[in-house]
Amino acid sequence: MFFRKYPPEYTVIAVFIAIGLVLQLTALSNSGFFSDEFLHIEAGRHPAWGYSDFPPMIAAFAWIQNLFNTDSVFINHLFNLAASAMAVLFCGLTTIKLGGKWLAVLATLLCILLSPGIAGTRFLFLPTAFDQLFWIICIYCSASYCQSQNARYLIWFCIFGALGFLTKYSIVFLFAGMLTSSLIFRRDIFLKKSLWIGLLIFLVLITPNLCWQIKNQFPAITHFSQLYDSQLNRLSMGGELKKLFLFSNPFTMIFWLPGLFAIPFISKFKRYKLISFALCCSFVFLFCAKGKWYYFFPVVIGAIPLGTVFFERLLQKRKWIIYAYLTVLGLTGVYLLPQGIPIIKLQRFIELYHKKPNKDGKIPLAFDNYYSTEIWTRILNVVNKTYIELPSEEQEKCFILGRHYSMAGAMNLLGKKYGLPQAFSLHSSFEWMPEFDKGAVIIAIGESNWLEQHWGEYFKYVKEIGIVENKYASKESEYNYRIFLCKGLKYNSVEFKRFIEN
Repeated sequence: MFFRKYPPEYTVIAVFIAIGLVLQLTALSNSGFFSDEFLHIEAGRHPAWGYSDFPPMIAAFAWIQNLFNTDSVFINHLFNLAASAMAVLFCGLTTIKLGGKWLAVLATLLCILLSPGIAGTRFLFLPTAFDQLFWIICIYCSASYCQSQNARYLIWFCIFGALGFLTKYSIVFLFAGMLTSSLIFRRDIFLKKSLWIGLLIFLVLITPNLCWQIKNQFPAITHFSQLYDSQLNRLSMGGELKKLFLFSNPFTMIFWLPGLFAIPFISKFKRYKLISFALCCSFVFLFCAKGKWYYFFPVVIGAIPLGTVFFERLLQKRKWIIYAYLTVLGLTGVYLLPQGIPIIKLQRFIELYHKKPNKDGKIPLAFDNYYSTEIWTRILNVVNKTYIELPSEEQEKCFILGRHYSMAGAMNLLGKKYGLPQAFSLHSSFEWMPEFDKGAVIIAIGESNWLEQHWGEYFKYVKEIGIVENKYASKESEYNYRIFLCKGLKYNSVEFKRFIEN
């Protein structure tokens, strides 16, 4: 009775929101924290208008979640759950706005839900999850403007574009695409008063972050430069496109490829050329900029509704073809999905996908949240035992140093119940370092390749107190975690930061 009150398109959206939430909650029950999540959770304890590696929005979300003062995986993913539900909602609404009926909405949401890459990036507490949301809301606003010519949607586009900019700077590729498309097809937009009001609001919203960037000598530019030098310039774009096709579920290509490269040039979709051509340009710009495969997901998500509406119209008298294709897509997606989010138990995942030990006896897994709970518990036990065995006067001046930011973040989040001292790292954006003198006692955690001699550069006394094996490591450097007790620091905190920072 309830669903009869609403058109079938909205019923499909409601059902998929529910299914998506169930899948996410199931995955949360089977996993721990992904390594990068610790950095963003820690950033929530140090609110600022910017950080070296990312804009401030993720830290604002973390600050709110941190109010619960818990290491619960569920609580620390509350915003992911909300963002995922809203992304499904706006993907469905965008499909409807483009003229799609229930079958097109069904096809769109199947593609979104059963893409292991899209599901995986939405599941983790990383900027990518919220970046995708703001992209699709901006695309919805653009489609709404194309349909109604109501200029208020230009203002909403600018508002959500600003929120997207404060989430992940890569949304500038959408802006570049929209600017290019507008200059070619819709120059009349620049005469709209609402556009300039929206742009003014955009500037007001992003100004605090811009001021922070200026004050700190544009660390975002430095970060991008380092990223290109260390990673992006070495990428094979053919390889990245291959990963994009695989991780977005190969059977979704039939929808998003035409959505990007055919719809902009089909006369029946002339009304929506502004947004369709903008997405096409965004894809090309990202490709030229050597974006990683998962950088393309927001563009793909925006293109899928265009493709599903196109095929719904094209095959309206032969819908059985769409039914058959969606069945294949669904079955394939069900098989692939656990490789994106942990909706099945770890051991079952290893058995089902025939994960075999490598030459070193490790079973390499791509996502460490599959096994992180066990690893961090074992590391915490070693660190806690070392700490409580220290004399009381040394406990008072003890700190924990993580060679990688995930190690420090994990100690601060998960170590509360042990009463452990403050942990810090000088890796990436983990810049929050306590002050201490040369009398400080440091419990240091590093990867396999960080041996005693590395720490000996900074301390007069170094003792290895434990090795925690990681049987699921995918890199040799992660085969073990080594824990050291270090005393006789050769520098104070200021000098130490300058020497060890990387």
